[in-house]
Amino acid sequence: MRLPARPHRHRESGAVLMVVMLILLGLMGLGMTALWLTSGNLQVGSNVNLRANALYVAEAGIERARELLNGTTPPNLPVLLAGSAHPADSVPTAIDLVTGTANGIGAVLIDRPDPALVPGAPLVNVPYPPASFARTPGTMDAPTATLMGTYTVWIRNDAAELRQGQFTIDGNSAVVVRSRGVAQDGRTSVVLEVSLGPSPAAANVPGAGGPPPPVLCNAGKNACDDNNSTQYGIVVQ
Repeated sequence: MRLPARPHRHRESGAVLMVVMLILLGLMGLGMTALWLTSGNLQVGSNVNLRANALYVAEAGIERARELLNGTTPPNLPVLLAGSAHPADSVPTAIDLVTGTANGIGAVLIDRPDPALVPGAPLVNVPYPPASFARTPGTMDAPTATLMGTYTVWIRNDAAELRQGQFTIDGNSAVVVRSRGVAQDGRTSVVLEVSLGPSPAAANVPGAGGPPPPVLCNAGKNACDDNNSTQYGIVVQ
């Protein structure tokens, strides 16, 4: 005896196709998520690398200023503090009565200890590392950046003398050097500030070499606005 044929239900047609499409959509979503996470990690790694390069470049500017101010030729601090009329000069002229900070970051540092005797070039957008390093691009497996970025260096009087109205007159051989390092992308930047003063062995010799002067802000207290951190006298902003 033949059984009657099972009636065909039109509403069940295409169910397998729908299941396959749902599986494909799920796999596509997982793939897009993995791609997004990978690209995000690459972007984070790139940002960290650029900031590290900017930090190294800013440190190079600090070391260049330290070498210049601590050289064999005593620096002419009044001339350096007054600036050279460079467009990037921001020589302080007043103190904010509310915050107690100067209204300028300083004069662009000239690459000579005494510009009045030997003119020098302003340390503005100086490439680092210099050509003398002879860095090569490296290989495909181990690439090397021939240029990490550029730095600009400013110099201003220390906070104690600024609050006495001595904006370009130095009496204690203590200054604040500010260095801004900019990575190759032109956007990532790091600013370092360090207080430089005479060493105890050469307290009467004009200059800005040696450890920072023993002021409260360099002793770990926020008594002045030179810095809020005293690790090596450097402030990262």
